[in-house]
Amino acid sequence: MIDETLFTENLEHLERHGFLLIKNALDDATVNLWQGILYSLYEKEKDQLENLGQLSSSGLRRNSVGNVACDNLLALEPEKTRDLIAPQSVAPHLKSVLGNQCQLRSIRAHLNPLNYLQEWHMDFYDYWYQQERSEAAHPIVGLCMNTTFYLTNNPPEQGRLRFLRDFFAMSIPDDIRHHVVYTDDRTNPFQVWCDGQVHVDLHPMAGDAVVFYSHIPHQGAKTGEDKPGKTRANIVLHYQQNPMFPGIRFVSTPQFTLDQLGYAGTFPFS
Repeated sequence: MIDETLFTENLEHLERHGFLLIKNALDDATVNLWQGILYSLYEKEKDQLENLGQLSSSGLRRNSVGNVACDNLLALEPEKTRDLIAPQSVAPHLKSVLGNQCQLRSIRAHLNPLNYLQEWHMDFYDYWYQQERSEAAHPIVGLCMNTTFYLTNNPPEQGRLRFLRDFFAMSIPDDIRHHVVYTDDRTNPFQVWCDGQVHVDLHPMAGDAVVFYSHIPHQGAKTGEDKPGKTRANIVLHYQQNPMFPGIRFVSTPQFTLDQLGYAGTFPFS
């Protein structure tokens, strides 16, 4: 049963700030299950990850800011991964905002076995520029949302997810727009600009989820040592309100998800 009062408060918070922490979105058994899957996968293939960007046998890849990602969970663990698509803990929020047009775009697991300071980024880079990018007189303007399920604790001394406070309804300045690219250069003008803004830090614990709009600048970090056997990990699902043409910049592509689920299968509410 949904607590209607709590849901209304949560939805108001999401619409006001653009992000929402949902406690206990996954039960302990599901958290432990996914810890086992991801840790086992990493241990078997970590020796293949010496070269940045190189794919391991199962599709793991490491980047230069300390992240190991896997984009093909739907192939590796199809049934278990399907259980993460709009589960009841986050479904009402997704459906309230995106409606029946809510479409799963991609699923990505993250592990942070070493030091980790994510680059500032927006998952939906071109949200504010959709008309310009589409070159259409009457463009379709879509929304994208993330649900991130945390598999480990992120207390202040260990980790965080940081958002820019006031940029749910505001774009970044035009003069730094062309600096918004993946980079580990902390002197990049966009990185420096984000560092200078007012931040809100969330500290999700194992089993919690964060639901947020994909166009808000954000940055994850591991700020301390992991507990033994509890490497920082999470699983992110990207949703879009309508299909976007490939020229729109987003951190992931939808083709793998479409190949695995079929077009109709990517719409959890239809």
